[in-house]
Amino acid sequence: MSFKKILTPIILLIIILALTSYISSSALSITPPIETELPYTQELQNALDSALEVGSGGHQLGVSAAIIIPGHKIWLGGSGVSHPGTPITPEMLFNIGSAEKNFQATLVLKLTEEGLLSLDDPLHKWLPEYPNIDKNITIRQLLNHTSGIYDFVEHPDSPWRGGFHNLNTTKRWTTEEIITTFIREPYFPPGGGWHYSTTNYLLLSMIIESVTSSQGSIEIKNRLLKPLKLEHTMGGFTEPIPNDLIIAHPWYDADRDGNIEDMSSSSVIWLTSFIPNLTYSSAGDLAKWINALYHDGIVLSQDSLDKMLTFYRPTIDPGEPTVSGYGLGVADFSDFLGVQAYGHGGSHFGYTTAALYLPEYGISICWLINIGADSAAPVDAMMGSIWLSLSEVVFSHIN
Repeated sequence: MSFKKILTPIILLIIILALTSYISSSALSITPPIETELPYTQELQNALDSALEVGSGGHQLGVSAAIIIPGHKIWLGGSGVSHPGTPITPEMLFNIGSAEKNFQATLVLKLTEEGLLSLDDPLHKWLPEYPNIDKNITIRQLLNHTSGIYDFVEHPDSPWRGGFHNLNTTKRWTTEEIITTFIREPYFPPGGGWHYSTTNYLLLSMIIESVTSSQGSIEIKNRLLKPLKLEHTMGGFTEPIPNDLIIAHPWYDADRDGNIEDMSSSSVIWLTSFIPNLTYSSAGDLAKWINALYHDGIVLSQDSLDKMLTFYRPTIDPGEPTVSGYGLGVADFSDFLGVQAYGHGGSHFGYTTAALYLPEYGISICWLINIGADSAAPVDAMMGSIWLSLSEVVFSHIN
């Protein structure tokens, strides 16, 4: 027998063994870890019920919450009502308010990874000039609120300051109307300070549309939501709400008479003008998003994530006392909560949101309530009560 005939089957055997080893190791690397049920789900539910009862001040309200702890299945809880006779369920959607900024900032960072724009691009590269807006402000300064641009929410005639009862909810504002009507002189020169301004993210929406020739809500859906199978999150209202998605009724003291009213019949047309990427989500989807972004690290590159979590730390900000730092679409709440935590909150007429990641423990925790801040109900007390109750249960088991 020739050397060649002896060698050939040996080579084939080596190749087969190598392929077998590769397939086995690859299969191991992509097999998801085994997750078990949290052993204290009933404690969490009891804590949520108690927090709502203590914090609601007698108002009929509802809360949906979700917690992801490494190695365990997601916990979902609901308490209270959407409206009389209809209890809150974990599948219900809530308007997440400014927590949407986290999705928008992530999309901008994805576009930088693709080389479509740069964080140091000035506004004039993508947008026309506008009064009271410095054309040399960079995308980064929009993202971390160091642009100095006046916040249209703070204008005394804006829908947020003029009173909801005076608002034409069916009016569709143009961007030019918003900028020329509600944007005053800047707070400071670009990079000269920090001031939270939703105007920054309105301009970012315009830049995204200029870069992609598409709406930001559509890009968020296609680039971020679909890959993660977040099927209980929707934004922009560019298409009808699927029949299997139910929105929790929002409650708010619209006429400032000391009583909250069901706002579910009010149009959101006016709001989509100011917040083009208006987003509704469930607590479960929001927790999965936070977990994928910060814990699993599968949404952004490590370099982009490092940029997002580079916090600008304002020395004094009377308007946002709970924020000890702000990155790119993410706030640092560590000083306020007493544990390292970052994420984003949100509030609107009828809804309030908290979405947090605790990096020391790898925990993602979110809760949504169906009443807005600046209302007759004690929203701050309720949000604090929910955090204290849920975190006490979690920390009692992991410490």
